[in-house]
Amino acid sequence: MNSELDFYNSLELSLKYSENLLEDAVDNAKSIFHTPTLCISDSPRTVVLREYDKKNRLLRFHTDLRSKKIKSVEDRFKAYVHSYDSEKKIQLRLTGSVTVHEDDKITKKAWENSRENSKLCYSVNGPPGDSILDPSKYDLNRDEIDVEKGYKNFAVILFEYHELEFLFLKNIGHRRSKFSWKNGNQNEEWLIP
Repeated sequence: MNSELDFYNSLELSLKYSENLLEDAVDNAKSIFHTPTLCISDSPRTVVLREYDKKNRLLRFHTDLRSKKIKSVEDRFKAYVHSYDSEKKIQLRLTGSVTVHEDDKITKKAWENSRENSKLCYSVNGPPGDSILDPSKYDLNRDEIDVEKGYKNFAVILFEYHELEFLFLKNIGHRRSKFSWKNGNQNEEWLIP
């Protein structure tokens, strides 16, 4: 794109720009969209975007099977992903459903491709959010932890979106667009910001 305003009056370029933001966010830890908020049920959580599959509209996140949020999730559960970049003045809001994977080929591949630092978090004793007396007992000491044992606590959340809202704030006039997919068809429309 020649300028950030290329998408200003184009639905097609607004969608492309959104997809590019998500693609960039997978490996760019400085991108605001690298750590969006995932809301499942009434429990919003900041997550790390691990993979984006544009063709299938899938986002991949990792989580601990012992966490409270996972206990309330059923496959195909309605969910939302939201992120706002205050510098770019762009908000993405996605609506879709989640599928939780544990101990299958999807989790095995994700685990094998995870960094050791990431794996360490799944190897601590006890579920995330439990009350403890001494936080220093939960410091991550590589010499005392077998990171591969953490796999039993590791899960992958696949979020498939069927709706994407793009909001761009500009002093000369905001732009808001919505893209939705249903029965193999894509619909796009402008919305009042």
